Amino acid sequence: MAKDNGTFTVSILSEVGVVYYGDCNVLFVPAAHDTIAVLAHHTPMIAMLSSGTVSVKTGRDTQTITTVKSGLLCVGDNEATVLVNL
Repeated sequence: MAKDNGTFTVSILSEVGVVYYGDCNVLFVPAAHDTIAVLAHHTPMIAMLSSGTVSVKTGRDTQTITTVKSGLLCVGDNEATVLVNL
């Protein structure tokens, strides 16, 4: 689990397995009309995802993890889980 240093743990899972697992500063996911940015200690939420890219920012670098068709985001307890349909 991420320490209290502005990071949180992200798990990105697809039907074929783990796409990404690690700590990040910001998670970017595609939503219906815009991009959702999730930060450490984000308010708990569940959101449906639309097609687009999922990216994580660690330090100064932003890395595109995958392109998705749809998915589901669940945030809580300083963790984010993203279930994606590739």
